[in-house]
Amino acid sequence: MDTYESVALYEESVNNVFNEDNFNVIYLLIKGFHNNTKNTEIMYSNLHAIEYFSKSLGLEKHIQIILPLLKTLFPEAKGWAETFFLRLLNNEESFKILLVNLKRINTSDKVIIQMITRNLVNRNPDKFENKGKIILDLLK
Repeated sequence: MDTYESVALYEESVNNVFNEDNFNVIYLLIKGFHNNTKNTEIMYSNLHAIEYFSKSLGLEKHIQIILPLLKTLFPEAKGWAETFFLRLLNNEESFKILLVNLKRINTSDKVIIQMITRNLVNRNPDKFENKGKIILDLLK
């Protein structure tokens, strides 16, 4: 997507998603992330489109869908996996629901969440150390 026209067509398609209540589109949108994108605005459009579904699905169901999908972003979109997770940490309601759901995830998802959490804590300990400790203790 390196032309104005291709970006415009993509954004129009993403906007059409907002008119759908078919949450299965999340599984398609998640495949569009990459760390080396030239068009970060497209990645943020994807992110916002995926987050939009928390309104129709409810936050708990949304988090249950997102958590196992984070591993699909590795390694090509590791930064975007961290962005998704960071946004869950920054909202108190989603953080509480996240903690409940972290107790239910499988081992491979735990490993990814631990890695993401450590990266966020290392990057900004003042902001994420307390919540990071809670998450890492929960996932032991």
